[in-house]
Amino acid sequence: MDTKLTLRLDEDVIVRIKNYANKERQSVSKLTEKLFRQVLETSESNHENLSPIVKKYRGIISDNSQEYVDIIAEYLTNKHA
Repeated sequence: MDTKLTLRLDEDVIVRIKNYANKERQSVSKLTEKLFRQVLETSESNHENLSPIVKKYRGIISDNSQEYVDIIAEYLTNKHA
């Protein structure tokens, strides 16, 4: 079921995405839906590969810097090796 969604975007982005949609012969709505589906699929597939302990404690610490993520990943890899 399709439902209406209102988005507020920079005017330049709107003009550019409308031009792109016309070239691709798709509506802006369909392009937006495809983008959101890709984001969700990527996010969901990344979470499927997490170990149970990582899933359990994911989100407790709010620092998402890449260095921190790498440190935690290395720690958990070594701990469970």
